[in-house]
Amino acid sequence: MTRTKKTGSVLLTALVGMMVITSACSDNKNNNQGNAAEQTPAAGNNATGTNDAPPADPMAKYDPPIELTTVAFEGEKPEYPAGDSIDNNIWTRAYASDLGINVKNLWVAANTPEVRDQKMSVTIASGNLPDVMHVTAREMQMLIESGQVEDLTDVYDQYASEGVKNIMSYNGGIILDAASYKGKLMALPDTTQGGGTDGAPMIWVRTDWLDKLKLSPPKTMDDVMKIATAFTNDDPDGNGKKDTFGMALDKNIYDGFAGVQGFFSAYHAYPFNVNVSMWQKDEATGKLAYSGIQPQVKNGLIALNQMFKQGLIDPEFPVKDGNKVAETVTSGKVGLMFGQFWNASWPLNDLKKADNKSEWMPYPLVSADDQPAKSYVETPVPSMYYVVKKGYDHKEAVVKMLNYYYDKIYGEHAESDKFHTVTENGKKIQVFGSATIQTFTMDTNVKAHELVTEALKTGDTSKLNDEFLGYYTQMKEATAGTNLTGWYLNPIFGENGAYEVLKNYNANNLILSNEFYGSPTPTMIEKGAFLKQQEIEAFTKIIMGAAPADDFDKFVENWKQLGGDKITEEVNEWYATKSK
Repeated sequence: MTRTKKTGSVLLTALVGMMVITSACSDNKNNNQGNAAEQTPAAGNNATGTNDAPPADPMAKYDPPIELTTVAFEGEKPEYPAGDSIDNNIWTRAYASDLGINVKNLWVAANTPEVRDQKMSVTIASGNLPDVMHVTAREMQMLIESGQVEDLTDVYDQYASEGVKNIMSYNGGIILDAASYKGKLMALPDTTQGGGTDGAPMIWVRTDWLDKLKLSPPKTMDDVMKIATAFTNDDPDGNGKKDTFGMALDKNIYDGFAGVQGFFSAYHAYPFNVNVSMWQKDEATGKLAYSGIQPQVKNGLIALNQMFKQGLIDPEFPVKDGNKVAETVTSGKVGLMFGQFWNASWPLNDLKKADNKSEWMPYPLVSADDQPAKSYVETPVPSMYYVVKKGYDHKEAVVKMLNYYYDKIYGEHAESDKFHTVTENGKKIQVFGSATIQTFTMDTNVKAHELVTEALKTGDTSKLNDEFLGYYTQMKEATAGTNLTGWYLNPIFGENGAYEVLKNYNANNLILSNEFYGSPTPTMIEKGAFLKQQEIEAFTKIIMGAAPADDFDKFVENWKQLGGDKITEEVNEWYATKSK
């Protein structure tokens, strides 16, 4: 598996619930190392490989070594091999020994939305930037427009390996387009954070509770309501108390774990205000419109309010972030949630460790009517990017580190048992998330699902690479009950796992992508965070019954007046250049 959710606890691949600088199988050493010190190439003029400089050694070692500073965010309970830390781990040591790059964290902070936003805002405003930063699309745009980051056009053209360039050419090259400004490549996209369809929502259900209460998996929204009601009222944990909830929800409401995106899809509504928001084409006007203000959203809010009134949702959800909701899940007090494929790795795997009888499986989104529900991804391009501080003397280093990650995870010199997942005292610890710079091949997890599932059926492992063989072994051990460390791999890669759900979405045209994938517009940068908070507050009040459903109409008008109309105008100016 090879994609992660950024948070500081090294958890999983496109996955992990709360990880840090994030991401992501032979025992050969990387021999693509030179000894000459690198010189910074001159700035280029375009974001596609058109300069005349000859290709450079993609992983030449600096001699003498150089220093590269960055900042990091770490989850509440990070897991490392003995003696390792976010400052000293397999990746930092390899950067030093193989590339001659000494990575130094200027600071490490808690990986929560509030802390991250505050720390990054202060750092950017101060102008005292590290050499390399992992930033949101909005932060990237601010840094570009203020002239604080380097043009990477030429160093990408000269140093990026063939494997890295193949990743960045996905979907017609719009990934690099999103990181470009006025024809120049100003950042490296972090493809672990979007750009594919892995993040499409699905329904996670506790199947041991389904079995106990003699319920079937959900096929309609009525089924979801029936299951949530039973999980709340029929004592699924068998302790004789009414202390469980039907559905998990966290205070941010838009999240890859315990969020509302998949819930709204049942009502053919697609609000998703995280970075640049969700935009879809209005067939009547031919222009893009913000999905969060469409009439269908009100239907979803009414349904959520009904669930809240019936006690199917924790009444304390408005004050619980993802970590707190995860505690509710791992304590065995909730049995259904809308989320993404990686939820099995966190927090569900923690529950499995605490309660061996607990079982969860993912299911496709369901509809509230006779029209199919479509899952959606925020953007066909990544939501996070790597930028290099203006004036840093070795801006090509970030490209070399990207090449190195690709090589050790996917390439000829892949060493999954060293750089992806290590075994310590019989326990599997994922270490790929400690890499400062990461990337992700869009089809890796689908291939893992197909090949591992086939191997489990036939016993023939000849088609499995080291990484996939590791999944196969852990899945067999978990099924046999001899080692539950890799339990999460079965509901992700197994025959009826998350990647089967995602395959079916794609095969049946059930995925919607954001039609806007440009850099944040000026008004998005200025007012986007405020409008996002206004939306969350308005929706939360309606869900809790603190405001009537008709207040949605007031929210729409306020959204338009407070900057939404201007954002819509700017988005469509961008769209006009793309639709010609």
